[in-house]
Amino acid sequence: MPELAAPLTCPDLLARLQTEGLISPESTTKAQSLHAQTGLHAVPALLRLNAIAELPLYRFYARQLGLELLSHEREDAHALAEAVQSAGAQLGLGVGWMELKGLLLRTLEGGNWQLAFREQVHPDVLHLLQRKLAARQQRLDVVLMTATLCDQVFRAQQAFRPADASSDDLRTLRELAEEGPIIELVNSILSEAVTRRASDLHFEPEEFEFTARVRVDGDMVDLARHARDRFDAVACRIKILSNLDIAERRLPQDGRINARVNGESFDIRVSVLPGTHGESIVLRLLRQERKPAQLQDLGMGPAHAELFTRWTQLSHGIVLVTGPTGSGKSTTLYTALELANDRARKIITVEDPVEYRIKGITQLQVNADIGFTFASALRSILRHDPDMILVGEIRDEETARIAIQSALTGHLVLSTLHTNSAIGAITRLVDMGLEPFLLATSIRGLMAQRLVRRLCEHCAVPDGAEDPTLAALWARYGMASAAPKCAVGCAHCNGTGFFGRLAIYDLIEITPDLAHRIVMGESEAVLLKSIGPFADQGLLKSGIAMVATGQTTLAEVMRATAGA
Repeated sequence: MPELAAPLTCPDLLARLQTEGLISPESTTKAQSLHAQTGLHAVPALLRLNAIAELPLYRFYARQLGLELLSHEREDAHALAEAVQSAGAQLGLGVGWMELKGLLLRTLEGGNWQLAFREQVHPDVLHLLQRKLAARQQRLDVVLMTATLCDQVFRAQQAFRPADASSDDLRTLRELAEEGPIIELVNSILSEAVTRRASDLHFEPEEFEFTARVRVDGDMVDLARHARDRFDAVACRIKILSNLDIAERRLPQDGRINARVNGESFDIRVSVLPGTHGESIVLRLLRQERKPAQLQDLGMGPAHAELFTRWTQLSHGIVLVTGPTGSGKSTTLYTALELANDRARKIITVEDPVEYRIKGITQLQVNADIGFTFASALRSILRHDPDMILVGEIRDEETARIAIQSALTGHLVLSTLHTNSAIGAITRLVDMGLEPFLLATSIRGLMAQRLVRRLCEHCAVPDGAEDPTLAALWARYGMASAAPKCAVGCAHCNGTGFFGRLAIYDLIEITPDLAHRIVMGESEAVLLKSIGPFADQGLLKSGIAMVATGQTTLAEVMRATAGA
């Protein structure tokens, strides 16, 4: 086996290139920054930045390593591809494995072997080849090759791939996904996402790298960047864990993982979508060990909490929570269930998916693939002697009709609906085909909600600047002026100035007058006028009250209520 010169670190190679006048100081700085962000070797980093032509760069790199250079100007890519295919078959190494490692193997005259690499050779690869060639008493020569030649060879070798080569590549990919470095990489990214309090973890492949991003308090934040050649193995690792088809890369797939991360149990929902640079993967991180909360902990004021609690104590009727995806509707309903779970009532839920498990409550998960939908589940639930039913979402007329029938036959039904406002739920249900008189007699309460980021209690400070907009809003709603706080940023909140989120609410009780107007088919605007002077600004009023108590900022409230 050859004794390779110690690999040059990125800073060393960049410094030598700059000393020779082959790259500028500015290119050195940019390449160092790209290396720090993505882990890219100095060679691909410089090529990506167009800081130097490929051949001069590789000739210099080869001289530094004391190796021969194979270039695309002198080598026949098709002949080399055929040799690589033959060499892989002799040693039992898949061509896909070589492509992932960025190297080529071929036999030379006299029976010896040649290993060509495009950036660097990992010691584990040399040890693997040493074991395979030890019994053959054959020598291995190591050379450097240009990235262009490497790409040409792997494109050309498609013509020499046997019919079952895809199976060999998948087997190789699975082996890579079960190697220690890939397992450690996936676990470390998951661990960091949990530490950051992420609700979702995104793996996004690009041409030269892939990015791991997390959603924290509703905002996307970059977590880490890694070289693109590791992504396929990372994606395969996630697919294996979630029991997905690792061979399918053309169609979307959904799966789930039950895992413990940082000592906590998680139900992780996995979504895979095919993209132009590879499969985009999103992991929804659902903590299973949820601490019981009070409505006030969610941000609900005393008056709203009292009214909502009264709704959950009713013997029959429908209570609808509305808002867009990601507005915290499920969290509010789970809190309501926990408070209502006094063991004196039979509570059943039907959800898609079951996000949190609550002791003492029967929870069902729909499965459309076998025909177990919200509607079919509701029919079965009614034969199961329930007192209180939670329907994860009303999506169609059939589910809505069964929910109303349940409410009219002595059951309390809680559910969610995707509308921009609380009163908009009436319009949406009428559009689905439901008769207004059924809505007026079954619905007891409507609630809309949004989420705003909570100011970090460790670094928030009073905002000395006067805001005429805020002063006008306080005067409009009859609130006393207060000293609002502003976000600063500290280590506790990762410099964002915010830590966690709160909900702002708008609650509408169906009074006899409002029920009469619903039966008469009045428009949404007329229904709002019958509720109160600020009925169309309930969310904004709730948010301004939070600004007054220093829990959030006016900018957060205006962002959350835009379009509501």
